[in-house]
Amino acid sequence: MTTSTDSNGEKISWFPVPPEDQLPENLRGLFRKVRERIGFIPNVFRVYSFRPERLSAWFGHYKQLHEPSANLDAAEREMIAVAVSMTNGCLYCV
Repeated sequence: MTTSTDSNGEKISWFPVPPEDQLPENLRGLFRKVRERIGFIPNVFRVYSFRPERLSAWFGHYKQLHEPSANLDAAEREMIAVAVSMTNGCLYCV
């Protein structure tokens, strides 16, 4: 069984993680935006890219959840997401 490692050699997945240049263009573009915004690609995104169609669907869902609306702006939506993640004990998200 093959494992995938990060740039430090740490195991991040039992699934094979495809190289970024082998991902569909839409995901490469999203990875570029994420890297520009936070400086790296989170391992959860890299591992999830094992199933590109599912990662694309997740990004679409995330984008929809964080779009400003008449009642909540983007920052308020992000604060709610962080509060929910903290309540759920998600150390990765907090």
